[in-house]
Order: sequence, then structure tokens, then C-alpha cells
Amino acid sequence: MSKLKKFTTLILIVFVITSGFGCRWNPFEGDKELYEPVTLEYWGVWDSPGQINPLIVNYQASHPTISINYRNLRYEEYEQKLLEAWAEDRGPDVFAIPVTWLKEYQHRLEPMPLSLKIPVQEIQGTFKKEAITTLREFRGLSPYDIKNRYVPVVYDDIIINNQIYGLPYYLDTLVTFYNSDLLAKEGIAEPIKDFHDLAEQAPKLTKASEANRIYQSAVSLGGTDNIPRFFDIFSSIMLQNGVNAKGQYFNPVGDKDSAERFAQTFNFYTDFAKPGRASYSWNEDVENAFDMFINGKLAYFFGYTYHADELRQRSVPFDWGVTNFPQTRGADGTKYYTNYWVNVVPKKSDNKDVSWNFIQSTAGQDLVRQYLSDNKKPTALRSLIGEQLEDDDIRIFASQVLTADNWYEGYDINLAEQYLAETIESILAGALLVDQEGASLELFIQRINQTYQKQND
Repeated sequence: MSKLKKFTTLILIVFVITSGFGCRWNPFEGDKELYEPVTLEYWGVWDSPGQINPLIVNYQASHPTISINYRNLRYEEYEQKLLEAWAEDRGPDVFAIPVTWLKEYQHRLEPMPLSLKIPVQEIQGTFKKEAITTLREFRGLSPYDIKNRYVPVVYDDIIINNQIYGLPYYLDTLVTFYNSDLLAKEGIAEPIKDFHDLAEQAPKLTKASEANRIYQSAVSLGGTDNIPRFFDIFSSIMLQNGVNAKGQYFNPVGDKDSAERFAQTFNFYTDFAKPGRASYSWNEDVENAFDMFINGKLAYFFGYTYHADELRQRSVPFDWGVTNFPQTRGADGTKYYTNYWVNVVPKKSDNKDVSWNFIQSTAGQDLVRQYLSDNKKPTALRSLIGEQLEDDDIRIFASQVLTADNWYEGYDINLAEQYLAETIESILAGALLVDQEGASLELFIQRINQTYQKQND
């Protein structure tokens, strides 16, 4: 063998050997911070660490270079803690918010990019195998993907200016909880299916003294402060009654039919809290509606999956069940109200791509299925509805997600809820009379539209 061939062979041997040992060349060497291990801070409210940890563990199993620290905060302190953390540049990389906060928080949020670069571990080396951290590019979701994978309301809610601002793990909807024992006592064989049934049953189920002190109620309707999520209940009735509430501006009286139905919604809702009406079932002096249901003194309560969780934990001493939220008799199709939370990424995060990859992965069918099953939550994904309809604990909730809807598109849901409460209370106090055309509700409409104007931060 010639000296030249021997030299060439020696060089090749050295190259092969060193490629499996000391050489760790990486094409992203100049951006070292992009492929080093990452720790994400994740903040939430309703999910306990025990509920969220399986999702985190499953994600980290396939992403060993990424760690997630989950912090569970109380709802009462949540927003203030977020603002304080951002002011001090120590906020979370991922956090959950109600979908009704998206417009308010949009200027603080980073939408999902079309491609995501995240650190991954790959096994490299010819003779000695080693785990090397490299940067890989993954595809993000598009609005088209959201439309095809999720139920319709999710697309309507999370897409702003053709960009994705959040993803949900589940989609909660308002349902009817009923006390089977109270119904049976009054000879009522089946729970209500529509509001006509409710109006018929209310006089049988409501028990009041001569002084109008209610000690047993048919349903928690008509009030505000002592009815959890009264805004959602009223909104559900309004939407299924055909009121034109959705849009860039709140204009429910834009046409005559909608205006009449808008007025009818207020009158129907408040009639349940007006002494002398056949449907009278509620007033401001009774206890909180959920407590009243737990104590066996309320026949029908409108609530969400977290109310079902608490009822199971309390082991209440009566038979209770869940059925669909009542509809308007003769209506074309069904419509249910949804109020749910989404995971989002702040602009201030130093790990935006990794944060979005975590959200996208954990919200996908493969990882979220077990979370939904363990926690009895209704899915937001079309592909999982069928199997949830076979689960008695979640069947009713899952049956409502395809036609779930909401309406508020402003920047301050808390103020909108306050304005609705004040309007309802004015009607009950006799200070506001609702005319058939809804003209007397113009002030309420104006106040809601004030919240549709973007505020300076």
C-alpha cells in the first residue's frame, strides 16, 4: 500500500472513532441558549397539582430536556399575582385564563407561531452512543387545524386576527342538576326538558310562607348575587331565545324580532323572583343556590362539571342527577352555554416556542384523553366526543359541546357581569320596567358596549 493510501486510511479511521466520542458539533452552536435544557413556569387556578401532573409527566417523558413547574393559585388572587409578576419580570411561561379574558389580555399574549423550535435529545455516535441535545423544528397549528379538530365555539373564541391565542384542555357547558327525591315527593317522574316544563313544575316544587319566605325552591332563577354564574344562565336563555347578541358590538335590538326576544328574556328571567308570579321561586333572602341544592332544598340547579365534582365529594344524602340545560320548546336545534379556560403564552416569556409546544402537545388527543377521563371533564376535541358519550359521568356534558356557544366579545367581562346584575336588580326593585320592544334596556346596551372599547393599559 502506498504511503498516500495509508495516510488517507488513517485519517478516515480517526474521523470515524472521534465522531463517536469527543465530537459534539451542533449546527446551532451559535445559539446555544436555544437548545440547552429549559424549565417552564406554568400557572393555573382550578387544576390541582395532582390533576395536572400526569399531563406534565407524560410530556416530559418525550421531552427530557424540558421541565415544567406548576403553580396552583386561588382565583381571588390570580389576576393580581399575574400583574405583579410581570411588573417584576418573573411571570409564568404558560398560564390559564377564562376564554372571556382573551380580548382583555391579547396585548400581553404571544400567538402560536406556524413553526416551533425546541430542544430535543437525540442519540448520536457510531461506537459510543450518547444523548445529544439539538434544536428541532416542529409545525404549529393553523386556524384550519383548529376548525377541523375542535368544536365550533373554540374556533370562534381563540382565533383573533387569524391567529391562535390559546388552547383548552376541555370545554365546560352549563347543565341542569336535579334533586330526584324532591321531584318524586311531588309526583314528578322526569326532570325538565324545556322551560315550559319548568314553568309548570315551579308552583309544585316551591314552598313559601305567607310572608313570602322561601324554604324550598323549584329553581335558582331570577336573582344575581346568590346564584353562581347567573350571567351564564341568563346568557344561555338569551342565546337560545334567538337574541342577536354576538358581534363586534352588542346590538340585541338591531331588528324588531331580536329586540322583542331580548325584552322577553329579561321578563322571563326576573319573573322567577317576583312574588305573585306563578313561577315565583327565588328572592335575595335565600341562601346561595349551590348550598341550597346541597342542603336538599332546591329542586333544580344550573351548574358546571366542578359542581358535579363537589357533589361527589360531599356525598349528599339524596339522589341527584344531571340532564341537559332546558331549551325553548319548539326551537330549531339546541344551544348550550359554555364557559371554559384556555392555556396561553405571554409575550414576556423567554421560552415562547417551548411553551407553545407544551400547550399544543398536552392539549392534543394522545395526552389529554387520560386527563379528561381521570377528571370527568368534557372534551373540546371532536375526535373524543364519541367515546365520552359512553361514559355516564360525563355523557350529558359531552352531548352539549358541539352546539355550545357564548356571546361576550368585549374587554371587561367582570364589568359586563356587574352591569347585568344592576339591570336585573333594577327590574326586581320596580325601578326599571321592560317594554316589549326593549327600548327601556338601552342604557344596559350602552354600558355593555363601553366594555367593547379597548382600554389603555
